[in-house]
Amino acid sequence: MSESQALIKVAVCNVAQLLRGGNIQVQDQADIQGKLKIPEYQRPYIWNAEQLDQLITDIEEHQKKSKRSAYYLGSIILHAKDTELNIIDGQQRLTSLTLFGYLNEQLQDVTLSYHSSVSVEHIRRNLAYLHSIKDKWEKTIDLEKVVVSLVVTTSEDDAYKFFETQNTGGVRLSGIDIIKAYHLRAINSEQQKKHQTFYAKKWESLGEFSETVWRLLLGRYWNVLNFRDIPYYKNKVAIKNAIIEEFSKNTQKGTEDIAYSQISTEYNPVNRSSQISTPNSYHFRQPLNAGINTISYLEYYNQLYLKYYQNLDVAYLAEYYQFTKWLKQLKGCHFLAELYAIGIMLYVSKFGEYKLDIFAKKFFRVAYSPRATNKTRVQAESVPKLLKDNQLLDHLVMAYRPEDSFKHLDSLNFVVTEYDLDETKKSLKKTFIQETIKHFELNLKNEEIQQGFFEQLTQKIKNLG
Repeated sequence: MSESQALIKVAVCNVAQLLRGGNIQVQDQADIQGKLKIPEYQRPYIWNAEQLDQLITDIEEHQKKSKRSAYYLGSIILHAKDTELNIIDGQQRLTSLTLFGYLNEQLQDVTLSYHSSVSVEHIRRNLAYLHSIKDKWEKTIDLEKVVVSLVVTTSEDDAYKFFETQNTGGVRLSGIDIIKAYHLRAINSEQQKKHQTFYAKKWESLGEFSETVWRLLLGRYWNVLNFRDIPYYKNKVAIKNAIIEEFSKNTQKGTEDIAYSQISTEYNPVNRSSQISTPNSYHFRQPLNAGINTISYLEYYNQLYLKYYQNLDVAYLAEYYQFTKWLKQLKGCHFLAELYAIGIMLYVSKFGEYKLDIFAKKFFRVAYSPRATNKTRVQAESVPKLLKDNQLLDHLVMAYRPEDSFKHLDSLNFVVTEYDLDETKKSLKKTFIQETIKHFELNLKNEEIQQGFFEQLTQKIKNLG
């Protein structure tokens, strides 16, 4: 049956019936039958005591109101393939109820298996927890009195369309969870299928990398040729949707793992022979193919973010290490620190560690300038304005050599505003300026700050190279 002829079945059953693997009747259609399976690309089982307690409470409250009617757990989305029913949405709830059923002996032969060590650890903890409070829920939880709506489709695409629009209880799906599922299921050719488990484990090894994805989203949105407004940082739903749009829906259907980058060709002036060199990296703003290409791109930049900013595993780069360590301690600079991290990832992806300490200081002077130039406090919108005015990231993207980027950064001029410079009051602005003066060993008196701060700082950093 083709995708366009995909069969969708809808049924209602109790959880015991579903987990035992019995046939489920569907009005006017063939029964739903098959072995429940959790696909490799699903996120791990992560419910803990908090969600289990809430489920127990919800069922207890329902029974107080209506002892005869079953408790409705919501919808479960399944993709029917051959003899298997892949759980697309509902793993957290079904796994949790499986633990209840195992402990109260309602379930004997459940065949669900788990590949993630995270899942196994949560199952172990939750079994121990539920066993310790068994007297609290033993008379409450009856899997034959917990019902679900089943949505079963033979089209994986349809299954995921339902999945992405679900608003289920428990631990809400993040944008990262959704793009993970999207790209792991995109590894679908026979040649690639054998790699699906490998990439599923690779994804899990990335851990919590939402900070990396957020900074990649910012850097891709803040493109002067196609400048897009980033969602307000407190609007979690809009951010989630933007991440899904950029890193799943906007990716291409190709299967190639392509890394776009600039190449350099050195010609021999005598015989015109050439030597070509290419950086081993992905272009920050490159188009992405669904599947392995996007996973590899995200892994590459996550490694850069962790090594050169978050964890600072670069003590061997003494100047850069000490400078960035100092910079991360500055107060009131969260939005500017995000921009700095983006700049570092972008630079290293193009030029590696060559003159990284010099770039870091030159980029800092510009990226952190709003802390001294703003007439009001530094807010989220301060960064897009800085980028539009100075094309900061775009010049770095287009630079052929580190020196091209240095030249542009050195050419930008800034002036300290009078706002928050009152000597009798403390302010984040004054603290930032004083910390910078101390770090760069500038020779400035308080009355000289407004005129001389950027003059001395600029000259000091220009002299680095």
